[in-house]
Amino acid sequence: MSTEWTPELVVHDEELDRQHAEVFRRLEAAALALAGTRAASERAVREVVEAVVAHLAAEERLMDEALYPDRARHRAAHELFAADLLRLRDELVANGATANVRDGLLRRVPEWFRFHILANDVPLAAFLARRRPQPGDVRVRRDGRRPT
Repeated sequence: MSTEWTPELVVHDEELDRQHAEVFRRLEAAALALAGTRAASERAVREVVEAVVAHLAAEERLMDEALYPDRARHRAAHELFAADLLRLRDELVANGATANVRDGLLRRVPEWFRFHILANDVPLAAFLARRRPQPGDVRVRRDGRRPT
């Protein structure tokens, strides 16, 4: 099932990997809930939306704090994805689990999220890793001098 998190999606950033796995866990729960009651479907999709919105906001904070050079394009991708996800949630609330809602949650959202992780989050995580202090690094103070 495309709603499953798989090891090739590891970006080697502990927090991002945890959040990605959580979004896929919630997508899996939403996929199962679509076969149940409308209330259960709406609750599960609401939890997907909450997890995705929190994750995207966390990524954007990381990008801003690190002055990630590709953050404008990355953020634009987030905005398009969030808008599509919110439309699916709204359609579910208004009309139930239509074919479009089912296709969106079972195929489009997981495919987009996988693509986004591989195309956008892998480079972000690599950039963040390069900026982290490594064992043995000699830090330079703000005034440009090495610590004594």
